[in-house]
Amino acid sequence: MKILALICISIFIIVEGAIIFYPKKSLKPCDYIVVLGAGIRGENLTATLRDRLDKTIEYLEKTGYDGEIVVSGGQGPGESITEAYAMEKYLVENGVPKDRIVLENKATSTYENLNYSKKIIEDLSGKSIKDLDILIVTTDFHAMRSNLLAKRNGYDKTDLYTSKTQWYLVPSMYAREFFAFGKSYFLDKGI
Repeated sequence: MKILALICISIFIIVEGAIIFYPKKSLKPCDYIVVLGAGIRGENLTATLRDRLDKTIEYLEKTGYDGEIVVSGGQGPGESITEAYAMEKYLVENGVPKDRIVLENKATSTYENLNYSKKIIEDLSGKSIKDLDILIVTTDFHAMRSNLLAKRNGYDKTDLYTSKTQWYLVPSMYAREFFAFGKSYFLDKGI
């Protein structure tokens, strides 16, 4: 029993270490940006989602990127509008031209965010997702799983730009991500 406990603790430490130290800040040029949803309350952004959108704006300002931004997120319980619509509204209120924002409004999971966004990007560009440079904007705790699921959806050239987890959410979000990563690793197989 002690050996099993030691194995479990070791796996937890290794995976959490990988999640914590996963590369998260790229300013490389990209063809498209995908911003992953993170929940809303009614019509209000959560702090996590607002931080992701602020990082998107920061990337635009630092790089001069003037292409399209796919905001990805459907409507879940307790949400009176889609996450995508809430994200579009926030970006427009903060100076991003509405005609540069593309809504993916069906996804209810990270896997679906990337799968549905892939279809939109391929339709817009006329190219395969594997041939495009995609920047994924998410939160630091979510970077490793997002990249895993992007690869499983055929994204070959991805970079990440992440916001920091709010300090009071660090313990719960990183612990939750351990289990979410395990679920995605074993069950979300992609294409």
